[in-house]
Amino acid sequence: METINTKKSSRYFKEVAVRLQQAGFTVLPADNDLLPISKDGRILCRIARDSSVRYRSQEVDTPERNLACIQVSDIAAMTVEYMKLFDKAPTLKAEGLSENYQLLADFNGAVLAGKSSEYGVQFVTWEWSYDQTGLWQGHYYGNNYEGAKQDFAVRAGLIQKCQLFSDEQLAEIYRCLHETLESGYPIPTERQNLLEGAAKQIECAVPNLEELVNQSNREELEVAEEPWQGMTQQF
Repeated sequence: METINTKKSSRYFKEVAVRLQQAGFTVLPADNDLLPISKDGRILCRIARDSSVRYRSQEVDTPERNLACIQVSDIAAMTVEYMKLFDKAPTLKAEGLSENYQLLADFNGAVLAGKSSEYGVQFVTWEWSYDQTGLWQGHYYGNNYEGAKQDFAVRAGLIQKCQLFSDEQLAEIYRCLHETLESGYPIPTERQNLLEGAAKQIECAVPNLEELVNQSNREELEVAEEPWQGMTQQF
């Protein structure tokens, strides 16, 4: 994994600490160039300055803590990606732009930019005006780097919007995949492998998948009960 230099690594630790705290983790003071991360009052893992995540087997001793460690690793990798871009990016210059944004990407008339804040780096996408002196149609993503990056790819024509699915859509697809896999009907091995692989991809892609699936299940139960509401049993 590519590293960032020592001077910039302190900014990385500060930024990744903000991201992890927003995700519900406790970040402890750095110790020997490692940033300890705690979950539920116990040390979970440590982040190195190159964004690698280190842990002991006794610290990741349940499936829930293993998933939490994976989440930390994903946040660490995402943060180091955009911090390397941010630290090397030029200042974005455009007419009427008063805030200090860094130009992270510029392609086919679309712009991805970020600015520092007390809440971590904030992201936005714009389109250049025809004479490329001004910006318009800003889409503001707060600290959602993945969302801003995806929006930039669509606006720049790098990917078609119809190829993308929302987290809610992926959660419904995930439910359907498991309903098929758990139906008990015979499925060809090749198809089963494809369905299982798709389910694992969704697990990696949607951080709050369990919450969305549970919400979908509750809503389905509520709809199923609706015809009986307000009815009195007749004998």
